Amino acid sequence: MLGKNQKNKRVIILILVSLLQMAVSTLLLNNLSMENWSVIYAEDSQGYLLVARYFLGEEIPYSSLPLLKYRLFSPVVPFIASLVARIFPLKYTFLFLNFCFWFVSVYLFYRFSKNLLNEKLAYYCALLFTTSLPLIVWGLPIMVDMAAFFFAVLNCLVITHLSTDKRSRFLIVALTLSLAILTKPNLFSLLLFFILYAIFQKQYVRILAVVIITLILVGGVYLHLDLGLEDFLAYGYLRHQGFFYLLNSLVFCFHWGVPLAVWGFYLERGQRNFYLTYLASTFGCYLLFVHNPRLMFIVYPAVLPLVVRGIEASAQRVANRWQQKPDRTIAILVFGYMLTSNILTVLYLFITRVLQYRSIEGLKQLLGWVG
Repeated sequence: MLGKNQKNKRVIILILVSLLQMAVSTLLLNNLSMENWSVIYAEDSQGYLLVARYFLGEEIPYSSLPLLKYRLFSPVVPFIASLVARIFPLKYTFLFLNFCFWFVSVYLFYRFSKNLLNEKLAYYCALLFTTSLPLIVWGLPIMVDMAAFFFAVLNCLVITHLSTDKRSRFLIVALTLSLAILTKPNLFSLLLFFILYAIFQKQYVRILAVVIITLILVGGVYLHLDLGLEDFLAYGYLRHQGFFYLLNSLVFCFHWGVPLAVWGFYLERGQRNFYLTYLASTFGCYLLFVHNPRLMFIVYPAVLPLVVRGIEASAQRVANRWQQKPDRTIAILVFGYMLTSNILTVLYLFITRVLQYRSIEGLKQLLGWVG
């Protein structure tokens, strides 16, 4: 009974912290933005609104067709928004959907982390997730990133519970992978993760079936929307790549948790197959795209549990040396991590949206001005 009460208490705290973080996110985005950006609008909002209006049957200006076709490669969230828009104004449907994706993602990550660690550490993982910079900055506006974070952990849950005795499980995997890719194309990395993980689990028979079904579903949707590779390449282009942007993304996503994650990986040997396959597929694909924090954060299902594992090991060392309770030290370190994420968010928004320095060239100008 005590264990169940403790679990319920943790879930309630996760809900309250998530609500508080959403309120802080709203406050920051409405006060530290540029032009008409806010908790509603962000850098890619116009394109996703175009897609939603397209699904609503509205006429799209000819000049906006290239942007429309480019964003049609991510049709899932705008399509759902167009359905919900029959009840709410369109711009608020995205906000409502992102609220839902945020809450469900926190719960799913809590569940998934229990499979990797234990319930107490999973609770800390969920706290770190719900207070991370990418959620604060891109979780609520008219974007598809919150849905991408949702599908990342959902696919981790489904894929790591593969069973050769249940064929329906592989159909579910194919469906969730298809929805993920149709939510954000860079989530193709999850299909690579499935292939690598299934090989490690010796699930050879089902790999081909899942890959074929996934490609048919995704390709069928793109074919129905009359999309081709030229539509993706015509509007999209690679920018902000290189070591500086890679380091920038790591710092803003995981800051001082990075060395703890490395230590956690060294200590955590029970789930090596998951950590290796997920990081190899997602981080490997990330290197091919734009090196920004919101794309980097797709690695969170593997990184944050390792951060918490590193925090636990650090707290145990401190407790042994200073004769303190490790639980208290863990709680302090977790709170410090959450606070750091929020402080870095303020810094990130101030630099990129108030001062409007969004590239290495702009940062050099800023440093020159400060000096």
